[in-house]
Amino acid sequence: MKRLEADSFDKARNFLMTNGRNLEKELYRFEFEAGSKEEVLEALKAYQNEDGGFGKKMEADFQLDCSSPMATSHAFQIFKALDVSGEHAMVKDAIGYLIDSYDDVNGRWHAVPPEVNDVPHAPWWHYDHEHKRVMVEAAWGNPNAELTGYLLRYSELVPKELRENLKSRSLSHFQELDTLDMHETFCYLRLADELDTEEKTLIVEKVKEHIPELVNMDREQWKHYGMQPVQLATHPQSEFYSLLEKQVEENLDYIISSQQPDGSWLPNWEWGQYEEDWLKAREQWKGILTYQNLKLLKAYDRINHQLINT
Repeated sequence: MKRLEADSFDKARNFLMTNGRNLEKELYRFEFEAGSKEEVLEALKAYQNEDGGFGKKMEADFQLDCSSPMATSHAFQIFKALDVSGEHAMVKDAIGYLIDSYDDVNGRWHAVPPEVNDVPHAPWWHYDHEHKRVMVEAAWGNPNAELTGYLLRYSELVPKELRENLKSRSLSHFQELDTLDMHETFCYLRLADELDTEEKTLIVEKVKEHIPELVNMDREQWKHYGMQPVQLATHPQSEFYSLLEKQVEENLDYIISSQQPDGSWLPNWEWGQYEEDWLKAREQWKGILTYQNLKLLKAYDRINHQLINT
Protein backbone atom coordinates (compact mmCIF):
# COMPACT_ATOMS: atom_id res chain seq x y z
CA MET A 1 0.00 0.00 0.00
CA LYS A 2 1.44 3.33 -1.08
CA ARG A 3 1.31 6.50 1.00
CA LEU A 4 1.85 10.10 0.01
CA GLU A 5 5.14 10.95 1.68
CA ALA A 6 5.75 14.27 3.44
CA ASP A 7 7.87 15.76 0.66
CA SER A 8 5.24 14.84 -1.95
CA PHE A 9 2.53 16.35 0.22
CA ASP A 10 4.57 19.54 0.55
CA LYS A 11 5.03 19.69 -3.22
CA ALA A 12 1.28 19.38 -3.69
CA ARG A 13 0.59 22.11 -1.15
CA ASN A 14 3.19 24.40 -2.69
CA PHE A 15 1.74 23.86 -6.16
CA LEU A 16 -1.76 24.65 -4.95
CA MET A 17 -0.72 27.75 -3.02
CA THR A 18 1.35 29.05 -5.94
CA ASN A 19 -0.87 28.16 -8.89
CA GLY A 20 -4.33 27.33 -7.58
CA ARG A 21 -7.43 29.51 -7.53
CA ASN A 22 -8.25 31.28 -4.30
CA LEU A 23 -11.30 29.04 -3.81
CA GLU A 24 -9.25 25.82 -3.76
CA LYS A 25 -6.62 27.49 -1.55
CA GLU A 26 -9.25 28.34 1.05
CA LEU A 27 -10.86 24.91 0.79
CA TYR A 28 -7.42 23.41 1.39
CA ARG A 29 -6.82 25.64 4.42
CA PHE A 30 -10.22 24.69 5.82
CA GLU A 31 -9.60 20.96 5.29
CA PHE A 32 -5.96 20.81 6.38
CA GLU A 33 -4.92 23.91 8.33
CA ALA A 34 -7.84 24.92 10.56
CA GLY A 35 -8.93 27.55 8.06
CA SER A 36 -12.29 29.22 8.52
CA LYS A 37 -15.62 28.54 6.86
CA GLU A 38 -16.01 32.29 6.41
CA GLU A 39 -12.84 32.53 4.30
CA VAL A 40 -14.06 29.72 2.03
CA LEU A 41 -17.41 31.47 1.59
CA GLU A 42 -15.67 34.76 0.86
CA ALA A 43 -13.68 33.04 -1.89
CA LEU A 44 -16.85 31.39 -3.21
CA LYS A 45 -18.67 34.73 -3.17
CA ALA A 46 -16.37 35.93 -5.95
CA TYR A 47 -18.25 33.59 -8.33
CA GLN A 48 -21.81 34.63 -7.37
CA ASN A 49 -23.70 36.97 -9.69
CA GLU A 50 -26.33 39.55 -8.80
CA ASP A 51 -29.10 37.12 -9.79
CA GLY A 52 -27.93 34.76 -7.03
CA GLY A 53 -26.55 32.13 -9.38
CA PHE A 54 -22.92 31.25 -9.87
CA GLY A 55 -20.77 31.81 -12.92
CA LYS A 56 -17.71 34.01 -13.50
CA LYS A 57 -15.80 31.06 -14.94
CA MET A 58 -16.29 28.95 -11.80
CA GLU A 59 -16.59 25.79 -13.90
CA ALA A 60 -13.24 25.53 -15.68
CA ASP A 61 -14.60 23.63 -18.69
CA PHE A 62 -16.88 26.47 -19.76
CA GLN A 63 -15.57 30.00 -19.38
CA LEU A 64 -18.98 31.56 -18.81
CA ASP A 65 -19.47 34.70 -16.73
CA CYS A 66 -23.27 34.60 -16.51
CA SER A 67 -24.98 32.27 -14.07
CA SER A 68 -25.81 28.67 -14.85
CA PRO A 69 -27.57 25.94 -12.86
CA MET A 70 -24.52 23.70 -13.41
CA ALA A 71 -22.04 26.14 -11.88
CA THR A 72 -24.54 26.86 -9.12
CA SER A 73 -24.69 23.13 -8.30
CA HIS A 74 -20.94 23.25 -7.57
CA ALA A 75 -21.52 26.12 -5.15
CA PHE A 76 -24.17 24.08 -3.35
CA GLN A 77 -21.72 21.20 -3.01
CA ILE A 78 -19.54 23.59 -1.03
CA PHE A 79 -22.47 24.90 1.03
CA LYS A 80 -23.29 21.29 1.87
CA ALA A 81 -19.70 20.35 2.76
CA LEU A 82 -19.47 23.36 5.07
CA ASP A 83 -22.97 22.79 6.49
CA VAL A 84 -24.01 26.36 5.67
CA SER A 85 -27.50 27.13 6.93
CA GLY A 86 -30.41 28.49 4.96
CA GLU A 87 -30.10 31.71 6.93
CA HIS A 88 -26.95 32.65 5.03
CA ALA A 89 -27.51 35.34 2.40
CA MET A 90 -25.47 33.48 -0.23
CA VAL A 91 -27.66 30.41 0.16
CA LYS A 92 -30.89 32.42 0.09
CA ASP A 93 -29.82 34.18 -3.10
CA ALA A 94 -28.70 30.93 -4.74
CA ILE A 95 -31.99 29.18 -3.90
CA GLY A 96 -33.83 32.17 -5.34
CA TYR A 97 -31.84 31.77 -8.55
CA LEU A 98 -32.72 28.07 -8.77
CA ILE A 99 -36.42 28.80 -8.31
CA ASP A 100 -36.32 31.58 -10.91
CA SER A 101 -34.33 29.59 -13.47
CA TYR A 102 -36.44 26.43 -13.30
CA ASP A 103 -38.25 25.79 -16.59
CA ASP A 104 -41.70 24.74 -15.44
CA VAL A 105 -42.96 24.16 -18.97
CA ASN A 106 -40.26 21.60 -19.79
CA GLY A 107 -39.87 20.32 -16.23
CA ARG A 108 -36.13 20.88 -15.90
CA TRP A 109 -33.27 23.23 -15.34
CA HIS A 110 -31.11 23.94 -18.37
CA ALA A 111 -27.57 23.11 -17.26
CA VAL A 112 -26.07 26.07 -19.09
CA PRO A 113 -27.58 28.87 -21.21
CA PRO A 114 -27.05 29.19 -24.99
CA GLU A 115 -24.47 31.92 -24.33
CA VAL A 116 -21.99 29.15 -23.54
CA ASN A 117 -21.36 28.92 -27.30
CA ASP A 118 -19.94 32.45 -27.24
CA VAL A 119 -17.08 31.59 -24.87
CA PRO A 120 -14.31 28.97 -24.83
CA HIS A 121 -15.76 25.64 -23.70
CA ALA A 122 -15.32 21.89 -23.90
CA PRO A 123 -17.30 20.21 -26.73
CA TRP A 124 -19.64 18.45 -24.30
CA TRP A 125 -20.80 21.88 -23.12
CA HIS A 126 -21.75 23.08 -26.62
CA TYR A 127 -25.37 24.20 -26.74
CA ASP A 128 -27.50 22.44 -29.37
CA HIS A 129 -30.10 24.97 -30.48
CA GLU A 130 -32.19 22.32 -32.24
CA HIS A 131 -32.65 20.23 -29.10
CA LYS A 132 -32.28 23.21 -26.72
CA ARG A 133 -29.73 21.52 -24.49
CA VAL A 134 -26.10 20.50 -24.11
CA MET A 135 -24.84 16.95 -24.43
CA VAL A 136 -24.76 16.18 -20.70
CA GLU A 137 -28.49 16.92 -20.40
CA ALA A 138 -29.36 13.77 -22.34
CA ALA A 139 -29.51 12.23 -18.87
CA TRP A 140 -32.36 14.13 -17.14
CA GLY A 141 -30.98 13.69 -13.65
CA ASN A 142 -27.89 15.75 -14.52
CA PRO A 143 -28.23 18.27 -12.92
CA ASN A 144 -31.96 18.07 -12.09
CA ALA A 145 -31.78 15.35 -9.43
CA GLU A 146 -28.90 17.05 -7.65
CA LEU A 147 -30.56 20.47 -7.69
CA THR A 148 -33.76 18.89 -6.37
CA GLY A 149 -31.71 17.68 -3.41
CA TYR A 150 -30.67 21.23 -2.59
CA LEU A 151 -34.28 22.41 -2.70
CA LEU A 152 -35.05 19.67 -0.17
CA ARG A 153 -32.01 20.53 1.95
CA TYR A 154 -33.15 24.15 2.18
CA SER A 155 -36.85 23.34 2.14
CA GLU A 156 -37.79 26.36 4.28
CA LEU A 157 -36.81 28.60 1.34
CA VAL A 158 -38.72 26.66 -1.35
CA PRO A 159 -42.45 26.38 -2.15
CA LYS A 160 -43.63 22.94 -1.02
CA GLU A 161 -45.36 22.10 -4.31
CA LEU A 162 -42.19 22.71 -6.33
CA ARG A 163 -39.88 20.65 -4.16
CA GLU A 164 -42.33 17.77 -3.73
CA ASN A 165 -43.10 17.60 -7.45
CA LEU A 166 -39.41 17.55 -8.30
CA LYS A 167 -38.71 14.92 -5.68
CA SER A 168 -41.45 12.69 -7.07
CA ARG A 169 -40.27 13.19 -10.64
CA SER A 170 -36.65 12.50 -9.71
CA LEU A 171 -37.48 9.22 -8.00
CA SER A 172 -39.83 8.08 -10.78
CA HIS A 173 -37.19 8.81 -13.41
CA PHE A 174 -34.53 6.91 -11.49
CA GLN A 175 -36.72 3.85 -11.04
CA GLU A 176 -37.37 3.73 -14.79
CA LEU A 177 -33.68 3.75 -15.77
CA ASP A 178 -32.34 0.53 -17.25
CA THR A 179 -28.75 1.76 -17.41
CA LEU A 180 -26.98 4.37 -15.33
CA ASP A 181 -24.93 7.30 -16.60
CA MET A 182 -21.84 8.29 -14.58
CA HIS A 183 -22.70 11.93 -13.95
CA GLU A 184 -26.40 11.27 -13.49
CA THR A 185 -25.46 8.70 -10.86
CA PHE A 186 -23.37 11.25 -8.97
CA CYS A 187 -26.33 13.63 -9.07
CA TYR A 188 -28.69 10.99 -7.68
CA LEU A 189 -26.29 10.09 -4.90
CA ARG A 190 -26.18 13.75 -3.87
CA LEU A 191 -29.98 13.78 -3.91
CA ALA A 192 -29.99 10.61 -1.81
CA ASP A 193 -28.26 12.46 1.03
CA GLU A 194 -31.39 14.60 1.41
CA LEU A 195 -33.94 11.74 1.39
CA ASP A 196 -35.36 9.53 4.10
CA THR A 197 -33.81 6.12 4.71
CA GLU A 198 -36.17 4.15 2.48
CA GLU A 199 -35.81 6.48 -0.50
CA LYS A 200 -32.04 6.72 -0.08
CA THR A 201 -31.75 2.94 0.08
CA LEU A 202 -33.67 2.65 -3.19
CA ILE A 203 -31.02 4.75 -4.94
CA VAL A 204 -27.98 3.20 -3.25
CA GLU A 205 -29.07 -0.38 -3.90
CA LYS A 206 -29.74 0.26 -7.57
CA VAL A 207 -26.33 1.89 -7.95
CA LYS A 208 -24.76 -1.18 -6.32
CA GLU A 209 -26.48 -3.41 -8.88
CA HIS A 210 -25.00 -1.34 -11.72
CA ILE A 211 -21.43 -1.11 -10.43
CA PRO A 212 -20.08 -3.44 -13.16
CA GLU A 213 -21.26 -1.08 -15.91
CA LEU A 214 -20.49 2.13 -14.04
CA VAL A 215 -17.03 1.72 -12.55
CA ASN A 216 -13.75 1.26 -14.38
CA MET A 217 -12.04 -1.45 -12.35
CA ASP A 218 -8.69 -1.79 -14.14
CA ARG A 219 -5.66 0.44 -13.63
CA GLU A 220 -5.19 0.88 -17.37
CA GLN A 221 -8.67 2.43 -17.63
CA TRP A 222 -7.88 5.10 -15.04
CA LYS A 223 -5.73 6.97 -17.54
CA HIS A 224 -8.93 7.79 -19.38
CA TYR A 225 -12.11 9.62 -18.42
CA GLY A 226 -14.65 7.52 -16.56
CA MET A 227 -15.81 6.60 -13.07
CA GLN A 228 -12.99 5.39 -10.87
CA PRO A 229 -13.63 3.33 -7.72
CA VAL A 230 -12.69 6.19 -5.39
CA GLN A 231 -15.25 8.44 -7.06
CA LEU A 232 -18.01 6.11 -5.89
CA ALA A 233 -16.47 5.21 -2.53
CA THR A 234 -15.08 8.62 -1.56
CA HIS A 235 -14.31 7.59 2.02
CA PRO A 236 -13.99 4.34 4.01
CA GLN A 237 -17.48 4.76 5.53
CA SER A 238 -19.11 4.81 2.08
CA GLU A 239 -21.91 2.32 1.42
CA PHE A 240 -19.89 1.19 -1.61
CA TYR A 241 -16.49 0.64 0.00
CA SER A 242 -17.01 -2.98 1.04
CA LEU A 243 -17.98 -3.90 -2.53
CA LEU A 244 -14.97 -2.14 -4.02
CA GLU A 245 -12.34 -2.41 -1.30
CA LYS A 246 -9.63 -4.05 -3.41
CA GLN A 247 -10.17 -1.74 -6.37
CA VAL A 248 -10.35 1.36 -4.15
CA GLU A 249 -7.05 0.58 -2.47
CA GLU A 250 -5.41 -0.03 -5.86
CA ASN A 251 -6.97 3.18 -7.16
CA LEU A 252 -5.45 5.12 -4.26
CA ASP A 253 -2.05 3.62 -5.07
CA TYR A 254 -2.52 4.73 -8.67
CA ILE A 255 -3.42 8.28 -7.65
CA ILE A 256 -0.31 8.57 -5.48
CA SER A 257 1.83 7.22 -8.31
CA SER A 258 0.36 9.65 -10.85
CA GLN A 259 1.36 12.81 -8.98
CA GLN A 260 3.40 15.05 -11.28
CA PRO A 261 6.94 16.28 -10.49
CA ASP A 262 5.57 19.75 -9.71
CA GLY A 263 3.24 18.25 -7.07
CA SER A 264 0.03 18.51 -9.08
CA TRP A 265 -2.36 16.04 -10.67
CA LEU A 266 -3.45 16.30 -14.30
CA PRO A 267 -6.94 16.03 -15.80
CA ASN A 268 -7.43 12.87 -17.87
CA TRP A 269 -9.44 14.67 -20.54
CA GLU A 270 -8.89 17.39 -23.15
CA TRP A 271 -11.13 19.79 -25.03
CA GLY A 272 -9.68 19.22 -28.49
CA GLN A 273 -10.60 22.84 -29.34
CA TYR A 274 -9.80 26.38 -28.17
CA GLU A 275 -6.26 25.15 -27.60
CA GLU A 276 -4.87 28.26 -25.89
CA ASP A 277 -7.89 28.53 -23.62
CA TRP A 278 -7.73 24.81 -22.86
CA LEU A 279 -4.15 25.20 -21.64
CA LYS A 280 -5.33 27.87 -19.18
CA ALA A 281 -8.29 25.73 -18.10
CA ARG A 282 -5.93 22.76 -17.70
CA GLU A 283 -3.89 24.76 -15.18
CA GLN A 284 -7.08 25.55 -13.26
CA TRP A 285 -8.00 21.88 -13.25
CA LYS A 286 -4.56 20.96 -11.94
CA GLY A 287 -5.23 23.07 -8.86
CA ILE A 288 -8.77 21.72 -8.45
CA LEU A 289 -7.64 18.10 -8.79
CA THR A 290 -4.69 18.61 -6.47
CA TYR A 291 -7.01 19.80 -3.71
CA GLN A 292 -9.51 17.01 -4.38
CA ASN A 293 -6.86 14.28 -4.34
CA LEU A 294 -5.29 15.55 -1.14
CA LYS A 295 -8.71 15.54 0.50
CA LEU A 296 -9.35 12.01 -0.77
CA LEU A 297 -5.99 10.71 0.45
CA LYS A 298 -6.63 12.30 3.84
CA ALA A 299 -10.01 10.55 4.08
CA TYR A 300 -8.28 7.20 3.54
CA ASP A 301 -5.36 8.03 5.86
CA ARG A 302 -2.87 7.71 3.02
CA ILE A 303 -0.75 10.77 3.89
CA ASN A 304 2.53 10.52 5.83
CA HIS A 305 2.42 14.04 7.17
CA GLN A 306 1.47 15.72 10.42
CA LEU A 307 -1.82 17.42 9.58
CA ILE A 308 -3.35 20.22 11.66
CA ASN A 309 -6.91 19.05 10.94
CA THR A 310 -7.29 15.31 11.51
